[in-house]
Amino acid sequence: MKFIDSNIIAHAFYDNPLREHCKNVLQKEGVINTICLIETFNVLERITNRERALRCVKSIFKSHLTVIDVDIKLLFEALKRSQKYKLNFYDLVHYTTAIINNCESIITYDTDFDKLDIPREEP
Repeated sequence: MKFIDSNIIAHAFYDNPLREHCKNVLQKEGVINTICLIETFNVLERITNRERALRCVKSIFKSHLTVIDVDIKLLFEALKRSQKYKLNFYDLVHYTTAIINNCESIITYDTDFDKLDIPREEP
């Protein structure tokens, strides 16, 4: 299983050169968390409009993606890693989600995920 970052999800839902590659990623199984949904909504609302952002995020619930709830245990696990990994807290929660769910890689365009225990892949 692979963790899919919000930048991949967002790129799949508006016109851009990376769209088709990102749409292909979303057609497979993968892991995301509830923060990815929030980040995706915010990006899509800014780039398109609120109605489109709502439709896009809702469509994720019908996909093959597993959505992990960000709860107190996940946040605590991310905090335990905060000294070792100098990621912003959102990315740290994503990375921790990937670790806890035994993801083999993180699919993202964000190079902040380079040189971690889980390899970064681009679509």
